[in-house]
Amino acid sequence: MSGSENWRTGMRRSRPESGQGALAAGLQWIGKARPAHKGARDRWFTAEEIVEALYRALLGREPDPPGLAGKLHALRSATTLENVVREMTSSAEFSARILRELVPATQLPNLISIMPDRYQPATSKKPCVYLAHSDAAVDDMERLIRQHRYYDRFDVWSPVIDLDKETIAAVVRGLGARNCFEFGCFTGPVLSLLAQSGITVAGCDVSHYAFTFAYPNIRGAMLYGDLLELEIDRRFDVIVCMDVLEHLSPLRLDNYIARLASMLESNGRIYLNSPMWGSDDVFGIAAEPNLDEWCSVGDSSFWREWPCDEAGWPEHGHLIWASPSWWTAKFAAHGLQRDIAAERAIHYRLGPFFNDHAPGRRSLFVLYGRDGQPSSAADTVRLDAALTAVPGLGL
Repeated sequence: MSGSENWRTGMRRSRPESGQGALAAGLQWIGKARPAHKGARDRWFTAEEIVEALYRALLGREPDPPGLAGKLHALRSATTLENVVREMTSSAEFSARILRELVPATQLPNLISIMPDRYQPATSKKPCVYLAHSDAAVDDMERLIRQHRYYDRFDVWSPVIDLDKETIAAVVRGLGARNCFEFGCFTGPVLSLLAQSGITVAGCDVSHYAFTFAYPNIRGAMLYGDLLELEIDRRFDVIVCMDVLEHLSPLRLDNYIARLASMLESNGRIYLNSPMWGSDDVFGIAAEPNLDEWCSVGDSSFWREWPCDEAGWPEHGHLIWASPSWWTAKFAAHGLQRDIAAERAIHYRLGPFFNDHAPGRRSLFVLYGRDGQPSSAADTVRLDAALTAVPGLGL
């Protein structure tokens, strides 16, 4: 198909819909699209319009420039429209959207109306802020999150295997894991990938959805419940905590770190990612501190003023807001040191991916325990080779 060639259907364009209506309308559009008979209502659809309509209907968004270019190239290279649709509906993004559509999140109550004295109202320059100035206020928010099952929703963590999960699994393999435990594994996409490559896995999560939609090959390796209350009598080469620790109560974080350290093999590694605000010698600045209290407290403590959504829930359910230096010191207090060589190796290979697709992943740590040693040159070569082998990165 040439760049100027058009596609013709007898269907008129309409305004894009959103949510479930968009998905239904899009699938109906695909099913009914056909060459039109001659008539006054006939019109020509360009290849760009076809691709844009597919993105709106199937993914609920406008196409990104690389995606648009790729789909147009496919259509102009004699790939059928059916194959383009099949590719989009087999994507991780489409699978995640389907799950959100089929299992909508329960409406959460408005916390601001329940306890208005705990909030600093939003202004044109600042978000609504929860004032966790007392330990009681911290405990109350954690209780509400548990009570209303905040994490039984698919818009908190992604349940599908995508490039992000592929890179996490590659890091675990590159760290030399023979076995791996994931704290906060959700439906188990990373564990599923690791199990497929012969690594013994285990994980835990507090979401009921995690077990309902768990990957079949690792469902039996998953434990439901709070890590501090689970009986786990094994040690692991690698422990993974991706976007998990910030959801814990800062008042009990020491207990969780101590438990994780106790589960680590003598020369094992903890690979973690958590949002951090401020400068770090390895990953630079992932995000700037943007509240007055954060700047005044600095590295001396976690911060007790938490940005919230319009209903008063902490953004993304985060209960710990702090700087990279605070996190580093917190782990060091439990004998966990940062493996700077490993961290730099990850950033060397994944830097472009982080910058373009997953900026929140930049604030990562690789930790080793009291009996461990930092990565050698041979270790970083192995890690680099594992990351280079991830197909979707194009390295």
